[in-house]
Amino acid sequence: MGRNKMVVAKKQASAKAMLKYVADNLSILFPLTKKGSYRLKYARLPDWEDYLPASVYLAADKLERRGLVEKISTSEGIIVKITDQGKKQTLKYDLLKLSSPKSAWDGQWRLVFFDIAEIDRKKRDSLRMYLRNLGMELMQESVFVSPYDIFDQVSYLREVLDVPNGVKFAKLSWIENQDELKQIFEI
Repeated sequence: MGRNKMVVAKKQASAKAMLKYVADNLSILFPLTKKGSYRLKYARLPDWEDYLPASVYLAADKLERRGLVEKISTSEGIIVKITDQGKKQTLKYDLLKLSSPKSAWDGQWRLVFFDIAEIDRKKRDSLRMYLRNLGMELMQESVFVSPYDIFDQVSYLREVLDVPNGVKFAKLSWIENQDELKQIFEI
């Protein structure tokens, strides 16, 4: 009788996960040895042992083509380092984690209004999406309102999206349709 062998399937590495890993560790080393090219654990990537080595190398190549990492050849192997553009991209991934700070209403309304040119339409549309994710309500095409203190999140958002001068804040004690807004925000 033959032995029963358990086969464990390896996973494909994504460029996003690879970028996050490089950002967290600042750089990683891919050794030039033959054994190292087949076994990623020798590259000092303990979290990546379950991934196909070729998929990790392909993810690194994809990130390099996009300008998010740079590869530096050394006598020990290839060092993959994150670029400034790569750091900015990881900050964009963190934007998805932003949430509205639900707390007791202090009687003040926060307005976020912006004027972003048509040439930066992607940034403008992203800003709208993230403001909605923060729980803000649209008052007009480029004016959002919230009863919660969201200035820190929006400050972070406008810096990451690279629109610091196009986005402004206001804090108001009264707004014309505040009874409707109180119903919307259930305060």
